[in-house]
Amino acid sequence: MRAALSFLTRLSGRTRPGPPGRTSPPAGHGGDDAAFLPRHPVSATALADQLASRLPALIVAARRIAQNAGAGPHPRRKAGVGEEFWQYRPAMAGEAATHIDWRQSARGDRAFVREHEAQTPHTICIWCDNSASMRWRSDERLPLKAERAFLLALACAAMLLRQGEDIRLLGTAGAPPLRLRGRQALERMAHALIAALRATADAPDMPQAAAIPARSRVLLFGDGLYPTAQLADFLRAATARQATCTLVEVIDPAETALPYEGHTRFTGLEDDTTVLLNGSATLRHDYAAIWTRHQDQLATLCRAAGSPPVPHLTDQPPEKALLALRALPGMGNRP
Repeated sequence: MRAALSFLTRLSGRTRPGPPGRTSPPAGHGGDDAAFLPRHPVSATALADQLASRLPALIVAARRIAQNAGAGPHPRRKAGVGEEFWQYRPAMAGEAATHIDWRQSARGDRAFVREHEAQTPHTICIWCDNSASMRWRSDERLPLKAERAFLLALACAAMLLRQGEDIRLLGTAGAPPLRLRGRQALERMAHALIAALRATADAPDMPQAAAIPARSRVLLFGDGLYPTAQLADFLRAATARQATCTLVEVIDPAETALPYEGHTRFTGLEDDTTVLLNGSATLRHDYAAIWTRHQDQLATLCRAAGSPPVPHLTDQPPEKALLALRALPGMGNRP
């Protein structure tokens, strides 16, 4: 939200900082509270409690979304360890009897071994942005950005675990990544995300690049409202470790268009900045231009780190984001 407010303050001549405290709204706003944005902010502790109370349903939803995305094992087009049949080969001298496929061998005079297709896992790290700007929505009918990021991260992990990938969950304090494996992997991931949310600071804090395994893929679930230098430094450090970073940009629809009219006071979620606007078509046009430049800048930084960003609006089905991720090289398609 700090970056979003910087968009507004850059509309020179049309904005001015608002004084602290509340002022009477102009006619047509329908009450004092309606003149203040952001609406519906939620504390980190309250959101953590809410997610914890709904955890079983969220995990079920994540698995359903992953199944709808249609991901399966990640084959490597060669013989090796895996579940899918690859080929039969003649048994060699000294071959263990347990390796022989006796049904196939009974069809002729030679013994055959059944080989499976190799499924070498990729190492994929997942990180969720817990900054205050994520705990906001423009309408009560929409999920909080943090809630959608939480669900997308779980669904993505479920999809990748089905593919047989090596999944790690990144923290922000330099702790080693949490390796996710086994039947309870999603549950462990969800509890770790909730614990991180309870301990979070309001300001955005990127993960420590030193904790990223070399030659891995990093999936960042956040709103992209980061100081440019901070994001650029992280991506540069991750690239130095030969990691490919993909930002899944979770966006509230109101952030793309500034759909407000009349005098509106915008209050930052990560500092005490306030901006008073007199909404107009010209203001919305200028805001749209600044938002477009921000998206272009994000795309440039992310492409330099090896992958374009994947934008996702919170009023859209989460499956769309997973399908967009699957379309990226190395994310569910055959290499």
